[in-house]
Amino acid sequence: MADGYPDLRIDRYVTVVQGDQHHQARLRGWLDGHDGTRPIYRLELLTSQGTYGGPYTATGPDMFEALVRLRRQLEPEGLRIAIQGSRRDAYPSGMARDMGGGERVYVLRPGRTARRDDLVDTFAEAPPDQLATVDEQRTFWEAWLKEADKA
Repeated sequence: MADGYPDLRIDRYVTVVQGDQHHQARLRGWLDGHDGTRPIYRLELLTSQGTYGGPYTATGPDMFEALVRLRRQLEPEGLRIAIQGSRRDAYPSGMARDMGGGERVYVLRPGRTARRDDLVDTFAEAPPDQLATVDEQRTFWEAWLKEADKA
């Protein structure tokens, strides 16, 4: 397109975990454009796993929110994407979402504030034993915030 959209931001193979089975799938993400001043990001997971069998797609105002929406589709199928943005202890800051499109998340350490060296690529590989559901991840983040407020 003449305006540069869609802008391919992510195109990589990722591990999809279903129980104790691991499968490779292709994950692609775009900045599709803007709705006024609000960006529109889109993720697509190409996998033959699950009842539906993909591709699974989701959109959001940043890549992390699109990932959350994609994971909400996958969770009922027992599928998890083994990437940093799916870790129990990973969450983006507001600035990472607004200024960086949610393409980086902080690995949160209990008892300390997030630091620049805690930033990782949202879509980089993560160990399957560190994955969580969207709700588990959000609960961890909320507890971390409460602890940080006390410090």
